[in-house]
Amino acid sequence: MPKVAVVIVTWSSKRFLEDCFASLEGQSFKDFTVTVVDNASVDDSVQFLREEYPTVSILENFKNLGFARACNQGIKLTKSDYVLIINPDVILDENFLLRLVKAADESPEVGAFGGKLYLNKTNPESIEKLSFKNNNEVDSLGLEVSKSRRVSERGEGQKDKGQFNSSQSVFGFSGACVLYRRVALEEVAVNDEYFDVDFFAYKEDVDLAWRLQLYGWKAQFEPTAVAWHRRFLGADKKRGKVSAQLRSMSLRNQHLVIIKNEDTSNLLRHLIYVVPRSLGMWGYALIFEPFQWRTLIRLFKQAPKSLQKRKIIMSHRKIGPEGIRKWFK
Repeated sequence: MPKVAVVIVTWSSKRFLEDCFASLEGQSFKDFTVTVVDNASVDDSVQFLREEYPTVSILENFKNLGFARACNQGIKLTKSDYVLIINPDVILDENFLLRLVKAADESPEVGAFGGKLYLNKTNPESIEKLSFKNNNEVDSLGLEVSKSRRVSERGEGQKDKGQFNSSQSVFGFSGACVLYRRVALEEVAVNDEYFDVDFFAYKEDVDLAWRLQLYGWKAQFEPTAVAWHRRFLGADKKRGKVSAQLRSMSLRNQHLVIIKNEDTSNLLRHLIYVVPRSLGMWGYALIFEPFQWRTLIRLFKQAPKSLQKRKIIMSHRKIGPEGIRKWFK
């Protein structure tokens, strides 16, 4: 049984796969397998992988089931101590797995691990394939949560000048690149789901990070593990549509996260921060983006199911309100 299962969800991602898989092949740590779950790609992603990487396991969905469900499929298809979830537009430094696995082996109380995720601003078709490694602009060093419950990427947009070179606990990690301890995933699964499939995509990583914290599993930032991430929404002609979909899912899922995981006492304590932001988000969306009325209706329809999941989460939690409140800055 391999020590690490790498799970990659693809959705018309062929343009990224060569670089991503080259970085996997170049890992100094070799005890891992790769499983790809394809969400009905309309390019030649699956054909490319079958031809170029015949040893990779591929599950081909015949419709887009969403990032959350596809990740769950990939995790359940594998057996390993650790699961690395990475986006196909992520490129790993050659020692990335080696350093994260070492940190994980030394810290059994930690359920999630992440490293320095820098921005990769090169074009996927660029001839200068390695030029991105000169970039030290931060994409994410973990997740941060404000008192208003706004979730942001730690260090995003900053230049790394050595100020992030300490290993430390964080709230959680972006689903773009994160190593999970399998026993932690199994413990926090709700209705046999690691990522909540009702989220489809976006903020499912925040929901899982919050649940891991509630169950007593820490998240650790390891600065010696480095990777690069392209932020890419798709072709220009599709960008507007995709952005609208993301805004809709983000708005809905932001509130589903709170419904499922928030402590009543913490919410009351921070109401002065939470309410203005929430009202501002919905006010702007409903006035300037009329399609968000459908988002609001979907939120009300999904709320009862999320409340049922909340009962399960709260009945198994190990950390009280004060232990979670320390993360809200």
